[in-house]
Amino acid sequence: MPEERIGYRRLYDSIGCSLADREELYIVVPMGDLNVEVYLGSKPKFGIAVSQSDKYIVPGEKSLLMTTEFKKDATESSHPRKFFTEIVCTKLVDVPQELSNAFHAKDQSANNKLLSIAEQNAKHLKTTTDLIAGTIGLRFHRQFVIEVLNENFIAKMDKDDYTFNFAGPGLELLENITLNPNGTQILDKFLQAIGQATPKAHEFGASTLLWLLHAWNERDTISKFMALFIPIEIILAGYGGNQEQEKKKQEKATQIRNLLTKHGGADPKHLLSFFNQILGQQRPSLASRFYEMAKESQIEGWEADVVAFKRFNSIRNKLLHQGKRKVQLTISVGEQETRQLEDIAERYVSWTLFRDGVVYQSRWRPQRSKGQKE
Repeated sequence: MPEERIGYRRLYDSIGCSLADREELYIVVPMGDLNVEVYLGSKPKFGIAVSQSDKYIVPGEKSLLMTTEFKKDATESSHPRKFFTEIVCTKLVDVPQELSNAFHAKDQSANNKLLSIAEQNAKHLKTTTDLIAGTIGLRFHRQFVIEVLNENFIAKMDKDDYTFNFAGPGLELLENITLNPNGTQILDKFLQAIGQATPKAHEFGASTLLWLLHAWNERDTISKFMALFIPIEIILAGYGGNQEQEKKKQEKATQIRNLLTKHGGADPKHLLSFFNQILGQQRPSLASRFYEMAKESQIEGWEADVVAFKRFNSIRNKLLHQGKRKVQLTISVGEQETRQLEDIAERYVSWTLFRDGVVYQSRWRPQRSKGQKE
């Protein structure tokens, strides 16, 4: 069975960088079943694609969908800078003879099949690229890998002939939003109430909404996913977690204290002190505190929110504590899941600051007396 070389390529704009004693640098690094090629200079092997497009598409308005310029010789492109870092990770894969023949005959269907095989190896290829790029940035300077220009899956026919795919920047389709007269009145009401709130309430609201603003503007899926947890953590600060779970925890703690008292050897007091110190440092989990808040809110669908948030929090913990940069990203943290987490963050932050379309009294102003109307 013939072998074909497939892989992944990433091109960085090395802003402000250069080589002191030469025009370009080329390094080959064997890494297990991968072959890694690192190029620094003005003429990356796989050229450069320069794309221009609007960030958003607004219905009824003219939008620049995308214009793309590809230059095999990057020095001939319209890109303003001419020094790049290119990292190419490739591997040999066994393919059927028919596919190999069609590929070398430049059959487009065969090209697509080879590129599909490269995409199936994306995790291994991209992780290795991260390792090499991160090493360059950490040990030399981040400016060598400061901005990604192109990412491509590739299939090589020979030394200088290849096929690759290209994906430009994403565009977001927006809605047409019209604020009706009732909305203008409510907006004025909200803002006037916020203006009269205490400095402490202002600080709380600003610290929470700052991160929603950041998440709304974030295009990277992982960064957006992580940013959405911060406003949720802020509003959960006052919650103690699931009371039933906390009760069981205290019961188990009492049992352990009894065991230490009876069977703690010559120095049970120090063991008890150490145990109490460790126990005192533990806080209820974020998922447990979210359960308490959601249950208190009684927002429609809060039970489903609890289940979804528990799964999202588990993924986040793996990202934070286990270093798994893309934990089942294509399955567990796709656009739909990120939108669901965004919806959860928006609804519960809104519930904390505002309730039922009314400015939330305990945050933005003194409580109303009983029977007082809005």
